[in-house]
Amino acid sequence: MTAAAPAEPVRSILVVDDDLNARLIMRAALRKAGYEVLLAEGGADALRQYRARPCDLVMLDVDMPDLDGHEVCRILRAEVDPLLPVVMVTGMDDLESVQAAYDSGATDFIAKPVNWALIGHRVRYLLRMHDALLSLREAEARHAAVLDAIPDLLFEVDLDGTYLDYRAPRRELLAAPAEAFLGRTIAQVLPTAVAEVCMAALREAHHSGQSNGRQFELTLPQGSTWFELSVARKAVAPGASPRFIMLSREITDRKQAEARIARLAYFDSLTGLPNRQSFLERVDRAIRRAGQKGERLAVLFMDLDGFKVVNDTLGHAAGDQLLRWAADRLRDGLRPTDLLSRPMGLHGAGEEALQLARLGGDEFTALLQDIDRPEDALAVAARIGELMQRPFVLDGQPVRVGASIGIALFPDDGTDAATLLKHADTAMYHAKSAGRGRAQLYSADQTAAIVERVTIERQLREALRRDEFRLVYQPVVDTTTGQVRTLEAFIRWHHPARGVLAPADFIRLAEELGLIEAIDDWVLRTACADAAGWPVGVSVNLSPLLVGKPGLAARVLRALQGSGLPPQRLGLEVTETALLADSEQARAALTALHEAGIAIVLDDFGTGYSSLAYLARMPIDAIKIDRGFVGRLLDDAESEAIVRAVLAMADSLGLGVIAEGVQTPMQAQRLAALNCPVMQGFWLAAPVPAAEVPALLARDRAPALPTRDEAPRPAADRH
Repeated sequence: MTAAAPAEPVRSILVVDDDLNARLIMRAALRKAGYEVLLAEGGADALRQYRARPCDLVMLDVDMPDLDGHEVCRILRAEVDPLLPVVMVTGMDDLESVQAAYDSGATDFIAKPVNWALIGHRVRYLLRMHDALLSLREAEARHAAVLDAIPDLLFEVDLDGTYLDYRAPRRELLAAPAEAFLGRTIAQVLPTAVAEVCMAALREAHHSGQSNGRQFELTLPQGSTWFELSVARKAVAPGASPRFIMLSREITDRKQAEARIARLAYFDSLTGLPNRQSFLERVDRAIRRAGQKGERLAVLFMDLDGFKVVNDTLGHAAGDQLLRWAADRLRDGLRPTDLLSRPMGLHGAGEEALQLARLGGDEFTALLQDIDRPEDALAVAARIGELMQRPFVLDGQPVRVGASIGIALFPDDGTDAATLLKHADTAMYHAKSAGRGRAQLYSADQTAAIVERVTIERQLREALRRDEFRLVYQPVVDTTTGQVRTLEAFIRWHHPARGVLAPADFIRLAEELGLIEAIDDWVLRTACADAAGWPVGVSVNLSPLLVGKPGLAARVLRALQGSGLPPQRLGLEVTETALLADSEQARAALTALHEAGIAIVLDDFGTGYSSLAYLARMPIDAIKIDRGFVGRLLDDAESEAIVRAVLAMADSLGLGVIAEGVQTPMQAQRLAALNCPVMQGFWLAAPVPAAEVPALLARDRAPALPTRDEAPRPAADRH
């Protein structure tokens, strides 16, 4: 059974008249119409009763001995709701009397004699009008509250862009004082380029009803300020001229964050040079242009000789400084105008004629466009060699590094960026093998020189067979509790003649010789077997060359099954290099491993390609802040800004974050202050053999470690 709707409350009316008969007749007529009626015999009595019990409508006789109706009406208007319906009842119906009633605040005027049959309808109309006014006032209050909550600039304009009205909660964002633009057009107030953006949005809103997302930049007293524009067509009466509401939202902080992220994606944060991704895209564009024009270009691949020695002996901070100075020296010494003053065949005088990049580590590249002959590239290489031979001064000591340079030519040595870069890298290897500090042109004959590495290849193969590899494990520590969250596995080669070798000494060679798959398989099996007996998990680095190859997921799952280690206690670290190709095969393999419960960690974030697209496309669980940013955290505002941006980005994407390469307690303290959840580095703990891991984990917290001067020197680890 449907419940009955609640009955509407009876509306009350106060009738004020000094004539008793008039009061009684009025009460009878109004009661018949369904109203509750209160009676007052004069003005003073009316005010007393209303103050004691407010009613919905007041009917006032004009002529009363104490206070006349006009005075009572004025007092009621001053004391109560200005919308209260007040009806003046008088025997005078001349225009002067009617005007006097309205001037005193009356809502309506009824002349005597009263038509008693219609009085109920008249009152009902007045109450209905009062209710509508109350609803309108409430709607206006809600509308005002909504506007107060919007921080945007709001303008009302016509189709010509003339400003009709505005609302500016932040007046400092206005391009001109309010009195200077009302009645003027957008084109008269704003700069031409900005006005064109606004008028284009206005025209779009006129045709489709709205326009969203257009952005523009204004120079205001406080500096460059960015806005995002939304325009909507306003509802108007039929036949009225179109009107539009424009919202301008300040997005300066967002634009600055986007610029920082874009810089992280395409530029090397240490040197400011383009990174690998940016360089490859530029080379591909240059190849397309050169192919259309029948021109030649060259790719130079540079490796700093002796950089590793500097990095290991003077520390990462000195190594980073050396890389910055090397980049500055290349920029200053290889300006196109400087090169053009030499007898070379570089035709273009603009910045596009020569472009530099840092690929990572101590590897730099240069793109030379529109060259006549190989000798032109060799001349630039000679200039680079000359520049790098000049000593750098680090900690008051002169340091010489030099450069080995490989050169690949288009179209002779390749027709795409990746091939040219690979062949330039091969030529650089041969230059370094020939005695360092040299430049070498790539040729097909160089492929035969790989045979000379058979001895090293045999040693690497024998290292697997002879069980010469060992794993060491470095704790990854929770910033808040100090507890070891997991352990990262690093490989060491116990070479029979050269002693213990770090990954940097042989992994790249293993990749070039096709041995990396066997080594990675051994690392996976060994790490899983070791970790099966520990209460925490282990993470293993994967070679970028293997991520996109068939069978990756199967190999990892076989290692887990063979060891009995649960998938949830295994993490796989992949570099940005591995994700650059973004192949369907790599995505499928990583997705399968992720769905099996294995964590996928993006290593060295920001040092390579930093294309943020793969963070959405690939199943990434966590990212590692590269040790370079951590090393510069305390004395480089840009590095701290990048760390903040990465932490904020990871938080918004729901990703974990690990800061690696923590070398000092000050770095650890700063990272903790930035709410970095997890850290790793030699100040926290050095890598230890598997046999020492149980003792490390048995401690309540991360071990009390040596001071910076006593701390063990870190190795260049990747596996």
